[in-house]
Amino acid sequence: MKRSSLAAVSLVFLLVSTVAACGSEDTDTGAQAPDDRAPSASAVKETDAGAASAETVDACTLLKAAEITPVIGKNDGGRPDGGVGESVCLWENPDTYHSVTLSIGSPGTAVPGQSSAGSDNIEFGSGNMAEFVVGDRACTLQVVTSVTDESDRPNAEKLIGLVRTRL
Repeated sequence: MKRSSLAAVSLVFLLVSTVAACGSEDTDTGAQAPDDRAPSASAVKETDAGAASAETVDACTLLKAAEITPVIGKNDGGRPDGGVGESVCLWENPDTYHSVTLSIGSPGTAVPGQSSAGSDNIEFGSGNMAEFVVGDRACTLQVVTSVTDESDRPNAEKLIGLVRTRL
């Protein structure tokens, strides 16, 4: 076999092996495929203790309709929505499509001591998406009433302040 063919076959084998190794974790349950490395008893106790102390958060309970109405006008009162995070809630004005979306990350999604470089430890990204940390949870909040400027940021900062006091 030519060297270039042998190199190509070796590269394909390496890639397939790498993909197979990465895919060995069950993404639906978070369980790993069985192997020789069983976790130690202390690791299991720490995991169980952490899971027992973590509270599930409902993002829709962290902000009240009366706090959202001054920002986007009449709204549906908030409803669970899809997205990244343990809990995501969307408040939407059906007439204007102005909205507020809050995503609360699962425990452990923020690095201990992590803070954002922005004002009040809030980092704004594209679309006025505000990233912030509460304890060990990485969270986001997005206020959409204007897509052409940064005028939604003060409202986002105010709502994040309320979330931080309740989480």
